Amino acid sequence: MDRMQREIRFLKAYALGSSVVLVVLLLAAFQAPRNQRFTVIDVERINIVEPNGRLAMVIADAERMPGPILEGRELSAELSSGRRGSAGMLFYNARGDEVGGLTFRGQETGGVASAGSILAFDQFKQDQVVSVQYSDQGNRRSAGVSVWDRSTTIPIGELVDLIQASRQNAGASRDTAVNRLQRMQADGSLGAQRVFLGSQNRTAALRINDTLGRTRIRLFVDSANVARLEFLDERGRVVQTLPDRAP
Repeated sequence: MDRMQREIRFLKAYALGSSVVLVVLLLAAFQAPRNQRFTVIDVERINIVEPNGRLAMVIADAERMPGPILEGRELSAELSSGRRGSAGMLFYNARGDEVGGLTFRGQETGGVASAGSILAFDQFKQDQVVSVQYSDQGNRRSAGVSVWDRSTTIPIGELVDLIQASRQNAGASRDTAVNRLQRMQADGSLGAQRVFLGSQNRTAALRINDTLGRTRIRLFVDSANVARLEFLDERGRVVQTLPDRAP
């Protein structure tokens, strides 16, 4: 009997001790996590998310850079061919739309350089409207700031659907999409680059375009250090030049 009582007291003590340890562990688990510090982290992609799990920012290498993301849905990487092979970071808004980013790339093949970088800002529900961009294609180089006008009535989701339909092999839906895109291009609904300020192939220039993307004013200093201001008509013909003739 004494032995049984001792075993019962042991079991009670064991149960009480186990309960205390369990409570301590549970309290520790629910405490706010402490920030951790790392000296070096090797990682191919980091997803920064909001408390609800929505994607807010991506930092990735060239292989893991996502395709365009629209309303939280990732589209084909072919739709962002300009940044393929680039590493960098992308940003997303509360709708889950990509709204801009910073990317870099560069390589040399057969002694020919191919490099580029871009910092871009997107209009709400639309494509980029401001960018700082550099491009090097070996014998052609460009660096500058560009500004676009984008439609405020046609969301980019509709444009993406049309572009994807236009890339089908054949069919009535493809023809309809192609015709619609051509009409939108003609009336400026696709948007247009309105301003470029930068240097292209050793010519520093300011170009101001009309709503269809046609250059109407050019102010430049070329590689021979000749300065000129040109006004152009809608067909691209120079109608006035300042100074009137080269010195």
